[in-house]
Amino acid sequence: MSATQTWIAAILTLALFTYLYKENSVYRVAEHIMVGLAAAHGMVMTWDNYIKSTITTSLLKDGEWSFLIPIAIGLLIYTRYMPKWQWLSRIPMSYWVGYGIGYTLAFTPRQFLMQVIDSFIAMDSLENVVFFICLATSLMYFFFTVSREYPGMNVGATIGRYAIMVSLGASFGNTVQGRISLFLGRLQFLLGDWLHLITFK
Repeated sequence: MSATQTWIAAILTLALFTYLYKENSVYRVAEHIMVGLAAAHGMVMTWDNYIKSTITTSLLKDGEWSFLIPIAIGLLIYTRYMPKWQWLSRIPMSYWVGYGIGYTLAFTPRQFLMQVIDSFIAMDSLENVVFFICLATSLMYFFFTVSREYPGMNVGATIGRYAIMVSLGASFGNTVQGRISLFLGRLQFLLGDWLHLITFK
């Protein structure tokens, strides 16, 4: 990274840190720059990795002219900016929604079902037994068709509630730890790469 790039990154980092005081115009400028760069990067990467390779390789080199059909359907999304032809933009949108639903129904349930199956058959250690108890009691907590007046149901639901709270606490702690890690990375950049006050071995 050149000196100019380092200074730009440091100034933008400090601009983002001003949000810790309160929201201000300096922070908003840095935020808009980041969003603009992310959008531009996404467009360039999409063109370079997908559109360009499809045109140069699939169409011109390999002669797969059938690719023109999905390209034409995809271009219809830009008719949203033409009031007279705006209804045509629903065609590619319907394809995207249908593909997403089909992909989800085809591949997502299998992952969850395999996880459920593994939760029941892996009982060969204390850790797996505790995991199974937490799983079963957590399900009991959300099982409302049986009255909580039954002692076993009430105790199981109570244990499940504690298991859920422990899980949520661990997830929250992991999130905080990740944010602290990002913050420390920025501090290392500011104090090391920019100001050269600390060195890394």
